[in-house]
Amino acid sequence: MERDEAEDIIDEINKRIKRMMRSALELSPLEEELYDLERRELRPLTQITETDEQIIISIDLPCVAKENIDVKSTEDTLTIRGKMTECIRLLHYGKREVEFENYRKSIKLPTTVDPTKAQASFKNGVLEVRLPKKSYGSEISIE
Repeated sequence: MERDEAEDIIDEINKRIKRMMRSALELSPLEEELYDLERRELRPLTQITETDEQIIISIDLPCVAKENIDVKSTEDTLTIRGKMTECIRLLHYGKREVEFENYRKSIKLPTTVDPTKAQASFKNGVLEVRLPKKSYGSEISIE
């Protein structure tokens, strides 16, 4: 095999790999969870911690003021919305620039909670929500 022919084969393999990677990224289900282009919303990074008594959720909300955050909870879901104080611009597939104005995320909670006793704090761009687990039944004393 001549050098030129080997280089052509390697170039073709590289082109195919690049096409496959581009296709995989375009169809990635993870990407759908990171943002919503139509609504111009980002899905914030989230950490969920569970203790015996509560669920603790930390949510990164850079460029958001405390008064622009809306937090709602049911016994099994937490929904967060935050309006940014300034738009975040990102390149979409390196082709076009997209401006995001809001954050929005709904989280299915790992266990039932009591939303009426929830507490939230916001510090340094991180929202922390503490949701006490719902207790069922109570201890009965024996006389």
